[in-house]
Amino acid sequence: MEKLLLVGSGGLGRVALESARESFECSFVDDGYPVGTQICGAEVVGNIDDLHSLFFRYTQLVVSIGDNALREKIYRKARTLGYTFPNIICSSAYISPYARIGDGCIVLNNACVQNGSKVGNGVVLNAGVEIHHDSFVDDYALIYTNSVIRTQAKIGKRVKIGSNVTISNGIVVDDDKTIENGCTLLL
Repeated sequence: MEKLLLVGSGGLGRVALESARESFECSFVDDGYPVGTQICGAEVVGNIDDLHSLFFRYTQLVVSIGDNALREKIYRKARTLGYTFPNIICSSAYISPYARIGDGCIVLNNACVQNGSKVGNGVVLNAGVEIHHDSFVDDYALIYTNSVIRTQAKIGKRVKIGSNVTISNGIVVDDDKTIENGCTLLL
């Protein structure tokens, strides 16, 4: 099995670990725990400043941190070091063969990305998220549980969308916006 570093062992990291283990031998990088700590059976092997020295043992990495700006910063650093970024996709998620997904994405339980949709790099789609056909989610966005991005909507970079949100057809959400839980955005 190939080795994978998961950067961040909080809730998102632990949930991502469950799906990542199906394809990878996983270890954590986390600034909050000493090296050698076991989290859900995966060892913490260093902190973020150690990414350069860990590259000789690991070449693949996924950032499992919910802070969009920090996730982007770590991906940019890791890219300069030569890491590659597989996607972690839960077995119950559905990704249309006619959708396009970037690198380093985390797609959790029962999420759905429909035909003609595009999802950028480093995006997190939590459980039950629906990305309807012909919509676009840009790099490093985070969409929480049971939210729906309707047809031809466009979600900007680093956007954070709370749980149970509906973004209606054709809506554009600008970069770095936060949409609170339970909102509906209409034209």
